[in-house]
Amino acid sequence: MDEQLLLFGMKNFLLENSLEKLENSGIEIGHAITLKKDELVDTELFEHEILKKGNKMADFYALYYSLENSVRKLVQDVLNEKYGSNWWDTKVPDSVKGNVIKIQKDEKESAMSVRSENPLDYTNFGELICIFEANWSDFSDLFRSLKSIKDTLSPLNKIRNVIAHSCELNDDEILRFKLLIKDWFRIQV
Repeated sequence: MDEQLLLFGMKNFLLENSLEKLENSGIEIGHAITLKKDELVDTELFEHEILKKGNKMADFYALYYSLENSVRKLVQDVLNEKYGSNWWDTKVPDSVKGNVIKIQKDEKESAMSVRSENPLDYTNFGELICIFEANWSDFSDLFRSLKSIKDTLSPLNKIRNVIAHSCELNDDEILRFKLLIKDWFRIQV
């Protein structure tokens, strides 16, 4: 029995080593992420059901994070290419700029780290819709219509509130979230 346990442990060690080498060579298999999650804090501090729901919602957060930041990147790339590096000052509605200035000021006055020097990183989907509206002629060749952007990003902004405020998406909202992500890519021409 001791020999079998030792053999099991050695095989596990070799497997861990091989998986780590694969990821270090650039092949993403999610192994390093799994290891890092365990190192953050002692997960036994949390109730099992809450942690289980949190792990489920983590996948939706990753999708939302990726979507929102890809929309921001698209806005920045298009407007930067057409208007240069000061596009924020000349092409963003004053209401959006004012809200961003307020958030940046509040953040700088807190003990937290400043998240970014890029003001676009302080916008939400509602404000991104305002930027699309104000500059529709610059985006009209990339999307079906401005209405399709609004119809997609507005409900995504509502789903964002559920995800960002640590609530659980129910099955209908999970389906809606998936469909809205598909819609976002579908409305691009």
